[in-house]
Amino acid sequence: MTASNSRALHATWLSMLACEPGIEIKGEPVMDATCLATCLERRHPKVLLLDKMLLDRLDPLSLRRIRQHRPHVRVLLVSGQVCRSVVADVLRNRFHGLLLTTSPPDLYLKAIHAISKGELWLSRQLMAEAIIDPTWPLEIGVSADPERLHAMETLSRRELQVVERLHRGCSNKEIARELGIMEDTVKKHLKSVFAKLGVRRRALVILQGSATA
Repeated sequence: MTASNSRALHATWLSMLACEPGIEIKGEPVMDATCLATCLERRHPKVLLLDKMLLDRLDPLSLRRIRQHRPHVRVLLVSGQVCRSVVADVLRNRFHGLLLTTSPPDLYLKAIHAISKGELWLSRQLMAEAIIDPTWPLEIGVSADPERLHAMETLSRRELQVVERLHRGCSNKEIARELGIMEDTVKKHLKSVFAKLGVRRRALVILQGSATA
């Protein structure tokens, strides 16, 4: 199902997906934010392409109704720009992925197929920025505090090397190759980093799952 207040964006999505094997567009495009929750409840799509501009128009009640369907509907947020505030929207609402509006068709299809299988689609680099910047909370309702600032100082030299490469967009396999260590060792370092910084499990899943890099 697609949701955007832009007719041009809907037209782009339709031309991209209409003839794609294994993908069926459910119902007419949703252009009114007030109708989105009702349409989700009626059509039961597996994946929702949600325009960031329409998300910004959702009232709290509609957003809460959409969250109730989150286990059954996987939301791919599509935005004209990818920045920290948009990543925060994904994390805060527990959406399943983030994609640029201008992404090529093959990337749209990869993202849709990935989240439909239960994977997560988010840039490793953006997620790493959120982790290594202690002033930016990853979880809703959590403010930056001195404890997290001090926690950065507890990271070992190797953990800092892993995070620095994660920030560059490297995969676990690429990090292991550059540092001359096993991929399982990279995962252990990441788990230690998340534990020290108080980053919850969702960030770990995003970083170790599929990513647009």
